[in-house]
Amino acid sequence: MSIIEHIMPAGISDDHDAAPPLLADAGMTRFKVAGESLSAYVEIGSGRPVLFLHGNSSTKSVWSRQVIVAREQGWTVIVPDLPGHGDSENSPSPETTYSFPGYAAVIGALLDALGIDAVDVVGWSLGGHIGLQLLATEDRVASLLITGAPPARPSVEALEQAFYATDDMKLAGKAGFSEADALAYGTDMMGGSRFLIPELLQSIKRTDGNARRFMFANALRGVGIDQRAAVMSIDKPLCVVHGELDPFVRLDYLSTIGYRALWKDSIFVISGAGHAPHWEQPVPFNCILAGFLRYTQEARSPD
Repeated sequence: MSIIEHIMPAGISDDHDAAPPLLADAGMTRFKVAGESLSAYVEIGSGRPVLFLHGNSSTKSVWSRQVIVAREQGWTVIVPDLPGHGDSENSPSPETTYSFPGYAAVIGALLDALGIDAVDVVGWSLGGHIGLQLLATEDRVASLLITGAPPARPSVEALEQAFYATDDMKLAGKAGFSEADALAYGTDMMGGSRFLIPELLQSIKRTDGNARRFMFANALRGVGIDQRAAVMSIDKPLCVVHGELDPFVRLDYLSTIGYRALWKDSIFVISGAGHAPHWEQPVPFNCILAGFLRYTQEARSPD
């Protein structure tokens, strides 16, 4: 059974009183890959690239605090807006692209365009599920860190086991958002109203409604790999981070999985954080992130 390791952020200064750092315009590039027009932040370093994948109805900007850590370590950073999100264009093939394998195919094409032969993936929420799809199907993925993304088989039954059934959870698959929907969903996604900065609220409003509609519908009808089976059989390093107060994902479900290559045999639970611990509690999250990436990039012992 996995160890539940609680990370206490007590005593760490809160940097949310200041404006969050933004990704520099100089690093933004547009790509035409797999029939999709993507916007991505790319910063070249000396280490193996780290690919950051954002969540449903979000944007690459949610990773701004983690990009700082990667920059300090000298790693190459790739942070795309998924199709239908942020500065990327809506997909011309929504029925297929807005699914775990559809998104994964687009990301694979982006890696092709960048000439990447190995990459570490960090995924939050939807981005974590895409990362799990890539872990099982893309040889270039060397490791994966997920948060807010319980590995499950795409199905109604698995959805009920892995997620809480709440009104805001139901919004994840709703095509048309009202102002109230956007505010409610964003507040729960980001961990409270104080963390929902205007840019992130705008990204929710901007998101292609079909991205939510088809992603949710495709998952419910079984499109994609069995993510639970994948993490039980694949020996690539996996790190699982969970917000103690996550209103969507069940910690008791995460702890039932027999992971094959779970880093330090632990699920890292960040106390006081919700669904977006990387945004709400960036200091403890970044400590975990940096430690895991140093381990997987340098092949160091977990000890």
